Amino acid sequence: MVIAHFCAALRAAVGDLMASHAEADIRTMLEDPVALGVRIVPSIEAHLASAGATTLADVIAYAWSAPAVHLRAVFDPTQLPSTPLAFAPVPQCQGTALAMVSAVAAFAALGSATISYGSENGGDLFVNLVVIPGTGDIPKKSTKSMSGHTDGVSFPIRGQNDPEDERIAPSPDFVGLCCLRNPDGVPTNVMSLEAVLKGMPDNLVDELRKPQYWITSQRTFESGMHEILGDELVRDDASLLFRVKDTNWIRYSHSNTGPADADSAAQEAIQQFQAGCVQCVQGIELYPGDIVLVNNRIALHGRANVGSEYGGTTRWLLRTYGLDTSSVKPEQRYPDSKFKLFP
Repeated sequence: MVIAHFCAALRAAVGDLMASHAEADIRTMLEDPVALGVRIVPSIEAHLASAGATTLADVIAYAWSAPAVHLRAVFDPTQLPSTPLAFAPVPQCQGTALAMVSAVAAFAALGSATISYGSENGGDLFVNLVVIPGTGDIPKKSTKSMSGHTDGVSFPIRGQNDPEDERIAPSPDFVGLCCLRNPDGVPTNVMSLEAVLKGMPDNLVDELRKPQYWITSQRTFESGMHEILGDELVRDDASLLFRVKDTNWIRYSHSNTGPADADSAAQEAIQQFQAGCVQCVQGIELYPGDIVLVNNRIALHGRANVGSEYGGTTRWLLRTYGLDTSSVKPEQRYPDSKFKLFP
C-alpha cells in the first residue's frame, strides 16, 4: 500500500500545482527542477499525512529496496500530438508537462534531483524514447529489444571519482520512464541485482568486484563525449560490482563492458552474470499515465522488441534521470544550467 498511497499523493500534489499555474509558468519551473521539487514535496507530504499511515521515509525505503517503483496512473496524458520521430525536442503540450512535473516531483520526494548529462542528447532534461526512422545505428537500435544494463555505465557510481578526470559526474541513481503511449504493451524489463547474484557462485561474484574490466561510452553518449572530451570515455581497469554499506551496487552493459582478459575467470563471471540477467527478467507493462523509476544501482533494465512502426500513435516514453546530488562538486556541473552534469 506504500506505493499506492504515494501515487495518490503525487497525483494530487501535481494536480494542485497545475491548477494554480499557467502552462507557460510550469515550463519555466521545469528549467529549475530542484526548486520545483522543493516547492511540491511539502504538498506530497501533506497529502500522505491526510491519508494516514504512509510517510516519505516509507517511500524512500521502498525505492532503495526494490528494483523499480511502478507509479500507476499518476498523470493524464491528454492533448498529445503525434509521437515524435527523434530524441528531442519533447513536444510542448499539457500531457508532456504533466508527465515531466510528475517525474520531477517523484524524484524530489525520494531525495533525488532530476538531472541530465551534457554529453547525451545535448543535455535535455527529458528525451523521447520512440522509434526513430532512417538508417544508421541509433534508428536501428530504437526498434530492437535491449538487454539488461545500467545507464551512464562509463561514469563512476555515486561516492567515487573517475580515476583520470574528477570532473566526471556520477551515473544516475534512478532512471525515470514516463509512459505517454504504449499501444502494443511493450514491457520494460527489470532485473533485480540481488536475484542475479544469488544465482552465481561466490567466487565469480568476487570477480565482478575486481578492477579487471573495460567500459566504454554507451551509444547515446558517444558523439557528445567526442565533442566535450575529444574522445569516448573509456576505462580498462574498472570494477563492475561494489559494496556500498550493506548493499551491492552494479554498473554493467552487455555491449559496453567486458573483461580485459578474455581467457580468465573475469570472462566466466560476466558470462554467468549475463545469463543470470536473462533468467531474472521481470516485465513491467506501462500504461499511459504510468511512471516507472528503475533503481540504477540495484537493478538492470531493458525492453522487449519495439517493432519498426513510428510516428502516429506508436509507443512514446519520456526518459529522465534522478540523482542524489548532495556530493556533486561545482566542477561536475555546467554553470549555465540548473540540472546538467558534466560531461
